[in-house]
Amino acid sequence: MKQANQGEDFDWVVWKLEVQDPHQLAGEDPDLDERTQETMTQLAASLGCVYERCVDYDSYDSGTPYYAWWVRLPAAEHAQRDKNSLPVVLDPIREYLDGQVPDGLEWEITPDRS
Repeated sequence: MKQANQGEDFDWVVWKLEVQDPHQLAGEDPDLDERTQETMTQLAASLGCVYERCVDYDSYDSGTPYYAWWVRLPAAEHAQRDKNSLPVVLDPIREYLDGQVPDGLEWEITPDRS
């Protein structure tokens, strides 16, 4: 399975859905990985994607906690975009995750660059 590289054909693209929580609205131990793992695995599979993992215990150098989920999309799903230029298949995933984190947190959804 090939990963995406500029100018190269690819089979899959990994997208990261991340939210920052500067005021720790989710608490000190949000337990998002355990709470979302089963549903994310099933939801991603139902959309033809693969749920990879969640990080819910890390923070930036500034001390701001963040939570992130990685989902692998087939190239065809990666290419179908919504009005915000995001893959359409991520809409139901984002909607589910939005219900798992406190209101008012800002999302950043990007192809994974790591």
